[in-house]
Amino acid sequence: MRWITEENYEEIMKSQVEPFVAERRESGYDERVKGQPIYYEHFKADEPKGVIVISHGFTESVAKFTESIYYMLQAGYEVWGVDHRGHGHSYRHNDNHLVVYVDHFKDYILDLKHLTETLVKPQAQGLPVYLYCHSMGGCIGAWIIEEYPDLFNKAVLSSPMLGLDFGKVPTAVVYLVASLKGMGEKKKEPMNPITDFAKEPDFANSCDSSECRYLYYHKKRLADPDLQTTAPAINWGKEAAKACARVTSRFQTSRIHIPVLLCQAGNDQVVKNASQDLFVSRVPLCEKYYVPDMKHELYMTDSPVLIPYWEKVFSFLK
Repeated sequence: MRWITEENYEEIMKSQVEPFVAERRESGYDERVKGQPIYYEHFKADEPKGVIVISHGFTESVAKFTESIYYMLQAGYEVWGVDHRGHGHSYRHNDNHLVVYVDHFKDYILDLKHLTETLVKPQAQGLPVYLYCHSMGGCIGAWIIEEYPDLFNKAVLSSPMLGLDFGKVPTAVVYLVASLKGMGEKKKEPMNPITDFAKEPDFANSCDSSECRYLYYHKKRLADPDLQTTAPAINWGKEAAKACARVTSRFQTSRIHIPVLLCQAGNDQVVKNASQDLFVSRVPLCEKYYVPDMKHELYMTDSPVLIPYWEKVFSFLK
């Protein structure tokens, strides 16, 4: 495995990683709903032993996972990545490209199910198909392995959004306020006012523990307005709160019968680790991998933490 360290990170990404990934990439659009195209990228491995489907987090895109895909391909996995609706190059319900809106959270699940059934599995040639998820993508992943337990062979939930952290404000209060504020077309408005994408990097307040990785992706976002989604719409907050409650319920968790690896960040200030622990306690085949001190995005840490993280993921998928 060729690991990327912090020394000359951006230069190595541009000279080595990006060309390696690009020459194996095919892209296209999948339409579960007519007129609502969902963007995907497919990366072909030389002699694949399995297939990994990536479900990204809130305000993200498959473009953020270039380094991760580089490792997956080297490990012998074919990779599919999708831009969830309202993100990246996929269909958007609203005109404000800074704001993430979704009618119903289940739309994310149905989009991913459709892509997996119509494109991923027919091209997998009988190989096992795994799900790798981060944050919001982890809530999507939890829902899909509960609702469609035979769709994937194993699932990795990395810092999954199973409970949102609103500080001292109870989730029920946030849900009530969102329900009252988000009437009619107002549901597409941001939960908090926003006027522009922040041009100046702000690593200290980011979800990343690796500054060079944060800066590398921030430059990508500056160059592409489609990657500048920043804020949740009122209805997104409402739907996300409902989804978190659903996927951690006793009934839904009891439906999971595939092995699950849940990776937990010790210094996560975005999602609730307590909700992740509840999920782990209710899923017999769920193993927890705890990473102390790290912030929310475990795949955006420095190599002393990142390498063991990926070694754990690939060991789990064997």
